[in-house]
Amino acid sequence: MTKLYSTLAHIYHEMYEQVFDYNQEFDFYNTLLKDHNCLKILEVGCGSGMLARRFLKAGYEYLGLDLYDEMLTIARTEIGSDRFVQGDMRHIDYDRQFDAVMITGRSLAYVTENQGVMDTLKGIHKALKDHGLFVFGVFNAPGIFENFDDFEQHIELREKKITRKSHMKMNLVTGWTYDWYATYIIEHEGKTDKYDDHTLLRAFTEDEILLFLKLTGFICQEIIREEKTLTLITEKKSG
Repeated sequence: MTKLYSTLAHIYHEMYEQVFDYNQEFDFYNTLLKDHNCLKILEVGCGSGMLARRFLKAGYEYLGLDLYDEMLTIARTEIGSDRFVQGDMRHIDYDRQFDAVMITGRSLAYVTENQGVMDTLKGIHKALKDHGLFVFGVFNAPGIFENFDDFEQHIELREKKITRKSHMKMNLVTGWTYDWYATYIIEHEGKTDKYDDHTLLRAFTEDEILLFLKLTGFICQEIIREEKTLTLITEKKSG
């Protein structure tokens, strides 16, 4: 299991503030939620709360769920809210409480087996009101598997420099799965720390993820297609 969200949780938090445009991401969700009159929302894979603080500020009745206590500790401390719970997305067990559920950060990539995907979607279906909104992103298998070139990222913070060197390798053990090997080099106050990390991830073909949705009671309203990602906007079928 990856160290990125546990041992390296604070590194993740600092680094991804620079890697992602959270304002743009919030604007995307906020527009959808308002268009569908959603107030009570569940964010799955909420991490260190970068979107949570924006949802809470905007007045949503928010709950965030994440697998890693280390990430939730950062969220609770920085935001000053306890609207977070620790849990596994494969075992969501709420009963029709939410107007909308979002899996953010393409976190479904960490659920690598078919049964786990089905369990995740069934739990979300149960947690949504009839016609509730379900929005999530996945890695697009053709875009990922056509290019496994190594790459580096360099993040310059005020008193710290973070370098991440990444290497991807397909394994196909449980689907369109692949290994992500990363090395994190942190330079701070004249000192250099180095961490190696390994993560197993899953990508999906479009027809594959649509079949999962159909089997678990969702209607797909829209797919936003990018080279390496798919974002799916769906609705829970009633009955």
